[in-house]
Formats: sequence, structure tokens, C-alpha cells
Amino acid sequence: MFKFEDNKTYRMPAHFGGNDPPAPDFAVYIRDLVTLSYTCTTDGDQLANYIPEGFELLRPEVVFSYNQMRECDWLAGGHYNTVSADVPVRFIGKRDRLEGNYNLVTWENLTAPIIGGREENGVPKIYADIQDLHASPADYLGAPDYFTNASYDGNTFVRLEMSNAKPIEGEQLAALQAAPATVNLFGWRYIPKVSGVGAELSQPILYPQGCEVNSAWTGSGTVQWIKLRPEQNPGQFHIINALAELPIIEMAPVLMTKGVGFLKPSQGRVLE
Repeated sequence: MFKFEDNKTYRMPAHFGGNDPPAPDFAVYIRDLVTLSYTCTTDGDQLANYIPEGFELLRPEVVFSYNQMRECDWLAGGHYNTVSADVPVRFIGKRDRLEGNYNLVTWENLTAPIIGGREENGVPKIYADIQDLHASPADYLGAPDYFTNASYDGNTFVRLEMSNAKPIEGEQLAALQAAPATVNLFGWRYIPKVSGVGAELSQPILYPQGCEVNSAWTGSGTVQWIKLRPEQNPGQFHIINALAELPIIEMAPVLMTKGVGFLKPSQGRVLE
């Protein structure tokens, strides 16, 4: 008869056995990380509708990001891509008072990291087909310098572009490299009750992660959200349409970085 051991960690299906918990300083690395970041000023009142109680919006901004991850430790050198939306916030609790980025949603194109980051660490990960980053040499076919998109069941719901990419060098690059590598990523872990109304778990979480920048570029760009009908994406259309309805009042220059990323699952915890 299978029995759970208190000193083991388990993943479903748990009855095949557990593992020893990782060390407190355990981290996993993305050895080849390319990131495009689009910082957009939007309507603060509208954005606040998606920020749970306990968090305070610091600025009326949403950062849409694309990550192309290669040579991931926990995938034995495998790879995947993500598209995410984050908001600068402050958590104000009985014990914790921290600033960081609240993750509204993260799309990923691989099951393994979705399982590892969703119920276990509270990051709201869902699936999409996310293209690798396209690079267009010398404006070939009139395309932007870089572009990609995410879709579900053949229906594209976001397209990201970057043009006029110029390398960041000298003191500006040094400033990027000197910035704190680790950031506080916040999420909300919600697990509904089985066959009932309400939650078995509903709690704010902290999941530290970050990157070390080796090189960077800046340029102009666009983020185009495409509204979908319910039958085009039954489980996600309301999320996509909510992001599409956020007005982009102003967009900062697009930032593209290349470097090494890391996750610190052992330092993740429930906020209080």
C-alpha cells in the first residue's frame, strides 16, 4: 500500500513516489535567454480590476514580455517560449511588505513548466502556441527587425514586433547589468474545491526569479492584442479580451536583452 512520507515533495500522480526537498539556495538556470519587454502606460482604474486585495498598484503600467528560453536546466537542456503580462505592485500584509511585479497571466508552449509553476508556485500559467522569435535581416519583405506571435487552435491572439533595433552600449549597458538581478514575482495560487463553490487554496505567493544581462538593444515596437470569440478559445477568450481592452496610452521604447535567466523555487513562499 502506497503511503506518503512527510519529508518528501510530490507531484501528481503522487503514488509513483516523491523526491527529497531541494536545498534552500537551490536555483535553476536558463542558459540562453532572449527577452523582449514592452512597458505600456494604461488606465489605472481599469488595470486595478485585475489586482487582488492586499496588493497596491504602484504605477498605471503593464509590461508585456516575450521570453525565448533555451538550454533550461530543469528540462535537461530543453527549451520553450512564454508571453506574459506583469504589473508593478506593492504587497502590504501583516508580515510582508514587498515591491515587485504581479503576474496577471503567463502563456507557455510546453506542459512541463506549466505544471511546475502553476499549482506548485502560484504563477497563473496557461498554454498557447508561441512562435520562436523571427529576425528579419535588412528589412527583408518589409518585415520589422523582430516579430513573433501567440495563438491557440489556429487563432492568433497577440503579435509582438520590434523595429529600428539599436545596441545599448557603454554606461547604459553597464547600468542594466548593475541592476538587481533578482526580482520579486508575485502571483495568486487559487485551487477550487472539488465539485463545489469556493477554494481549497486562495493565497498570494512570492516566486523570486531574474536574469543577468549580457547584451541589450532598444527600439520601437507594437503589441497587438486580437480579441477572440468564445468558440475560438473557450478557456481563455475572456483573458485575452480583457488585455485587449486595456488602452495603451503611451509605450516606452522596446527593450530586448540576451543573457542568462534563473528561477528560485526554494525561495518561493506564501505571503502573509
